[in-house]
Amino acid sequence: MKSENIASGVRWQIFVEGLSAMTSVGLHPHEHEKPQAVELDIELSYKTGGSGAGDVDAAAVIDYDHYCSVVTAFLQAKPHTRLLETLASEVASLSFRQFPMLDEIRVAIHKPKIRPNTARLGVASSWTRWSYETLLVLQPLESSVVA
Repeated sequence: MKSENIASGVRWQIFVEGLSAMTSVGLHPHEHEKPQAVELDIELSYKTGGSGAGDVDAAAVIDYDHYCSVVTAFLQAKPHTRLLETLASEVASLSFRQFPMLDEIRVAIHKPKIRPNTARLGVASSWTRWSYETLLVLQPLESSVVA
């Protein structure tokens, strides 16, 4: 291992697969009537200082249990969103705002069993902190939704 790798810290990735939540999303009139199930697959990437050997300071890492609770509460409380693409952008924006150590995120949102002969349909996209600060920062978030 090169010494500059140790000096620059360790890159960590957290993955959340199949996080289920109820939220109001969709274009069709019947999708405005009540919340529906969505599933999220999320990959978070961040860096900590040090070599990664031994215990890492808990304040320098993303607590995946807390992260899942924040995202779930947000999805359950938010107003109706027409597009999954918008919802994915809002989840990314929320993530960057709540977790300042976050460098990159990939969000995939699926609607399970909404069309015959499919297991699920959805969208996926990736953002860096730079793209958040230049593009997503314009996305409003409900302050009462943040856990």
